[in-house]
Amino acid sequence: MATTKLGDITSYKRLYMQFQDSAGYLVNLTLDNPKNVDDGDFDDLEEQSGFIETVMETIIENNIFHNKGNDLVAIVDARIVDHSSTDVMDISE
Repeated sequence: MATTKLGDITSYKRLYMQFQDSAGYLVNLTLDNPKNVDDGDFDDLEEQSGFIETVMETIIENNIFHNKGNDLVAIVDARIVDHSSTDVMDISE
């Protein structure tokens, strides 16, 4: 386990992909630290959006995941969220 010190800031990005399944339920898939515009992986938001949409369409077309036996059938939403935390305790051994 990594050790951090008082005041250390840890941050990461998470991609949330939301689908609808064949029963009408919403299904969320998440990935930590996706490629993104902010890190220089894409030239602009349109390129990033197109890439994510292609990945989501591939997941649906190839029936890669199920939700309680139901196929994923539609793309609903996708977003990248920045997470950040600051250590507020320093416990030494």
